[in-house]
Formats: sequence, C-alpha cells, structure tokens
Amino acid sequence: MSKLNQLLALLIAGSSLIGCYNKEEFKHIIQNGYDKVRANTKVKGDFCYYLGVLKFPYTDQPKLDKDSRWTTWNKRKLSKSLPLFAEIGLLSRQPVEGQSGLYHYDLTDLGREYWNQDVEKGVSGPLYHNQFCYGPIVVDRVKDVTKKEYTRAQGYSYNEVNLLVQFQYHVIDIPDWAIN
Repeated sequence: MSKLNQLLALLIAGSSLIGCYNKEEFKHIIQNGYDKVRANTKVKGDFCYYLGVLKFPYTDQPKLDKDSRWTTWNKRKLSKSLPLFAEIGLLSRQPVEGQSGLYHYDLTDLGREYWNQDVEKGVSGPLYHNQFCYGPIVVDRVKDVTKKEYTRAQGYSYNEVNLLVQFQYHVIDIPDWAIN
C-alpha cells in the first residue's frame, strides 16, 4: 500500500472514530496526490489531450484492407488529431514526397514541452500512447465529506465505509494552445 493510501486510511479511521473530518487535512492529501502523480510521471499537468498510438517521428499510413479494426480506428483518429495539433504548433507537418494526402509529423520544441508518452506492452510489440498535458490542479478547499457505511447486516459481503469528498480547485499555467 502506498504511503498516500496509508495516510488516507489512517486519517479516515481516526476521523470516523470521532465522527468529524478535518477538511484541511483532506485538502492537503488531495493536493499531494495530484503533485505526486505529476512528479512520478513527469507529466506537465492534470489535463491531457490524447493523440493516439504512434511513435515520433511519424508518417501517415494509408488504410489497408488487411488492417485490423483497431488499426483502422487508430489511423482514422490520427488522421484527424495530428493535423489539429500541427495547426496549433505542437507538431510539425510536412507532405510526403510523391504520396498525395500523406504527411510526416514530428514534435516541435513546444510540443516536447507538453508531450507525454506511455509505452504499453502489446501483442505484436510496444504500443506508444501519446498525449499533450497541461494545467496543474491547485486544490482550493474541501467543500463536503460524506460518509456512507455498508454492513453485512444490510446484505453486503463485508463491512465497508466509503467517503465522498467534494472539493473545489482551479487550474494554473494554462498555455495558449490549450485555450484555442
């Protein structure tokens, strides 16, 4: 169990014993969670635009009859998303010589700043999931904490306490390309 989960479990256990919740402590735990994920993943923010599965530099590939349904879907998604990200300056886009309608894409300096790639093990090789991330969340306050108990007496297989934590936040460092 991660230290964040252990701390949250300890806070919940202590709070439920006395029947009240320290909203400032919840605010601190939530903010630390967002900050820790960004630090561990090196992602620039908490909001991301997903591009698709590709490896940069990337050249458009025409749809083939032998393509799987997933490959066809990914190529279609890329044919729509890549030109948009090139238009706002995150990617460069050059026509492929002698191939009408096909383009070569690469990350620009601006794109590298916001780019995040997650590599997943696929059946026929690695899958490179790409996204552009921006806008770290800053937690303003915890509005409400609601406790809901589920017990064996109510027909559940084990006793459980769930907490719904409602909080307000704002987003900082939103780049111009994300606003457009």
